[in-house]
Amino acid sequence: MTYDPRQPAYRLHTLVAALDAAADEMLRAAHGTSYARFLTLVTVQALGTPTQAELAAAQEVSAPAASRTVRTLSEAGLLTAARTPGTGNRSALTLTPAGERLVADGGALLEDAFGRLLAAGDVTADQVRAVTDPLLQVLRPETP
Repeated sequence: MTYDPRQPAYRLHTLVAALDAAADEMLRAAHGTSYARFLTLVTVQALGTPTQAELAAAQEVSAPAASRTVRTLSEAGLLTAARTPGTGNRSALTLTPAGERLVADGGALLEDAFGRLLAAGDVTADQVRAVTDPLLQVLRPETP
């Protein structure tokens, strides 16, 4: 049996991959960063002042992967990792002013591009939410 690429799951995965690739290309061109690093900054902002372990859990990545990303973003001046009191090697993560600007500017760039995509496809934001929100509620009920 062959798989039909017109199936909704395939189409949705293809769309998400295309959106991620476009976001990566736009962020690299405009801000010199990848979409993955941008999402790390967005996650830190959303969590407040997470530890590196909390960031890893939120992004569903390993602790070493989170550590490498935090180091890279810290070296770029976008994130600070301040040691927290207590046992273990714990650091509280916060965005620097440059990191906050990147989240704001990068977010505006991506939202504007997505808005243009919706308009070109004659799709409204409400139509997108009508499909995505119920599915997110099943998969990630904590998603606002």
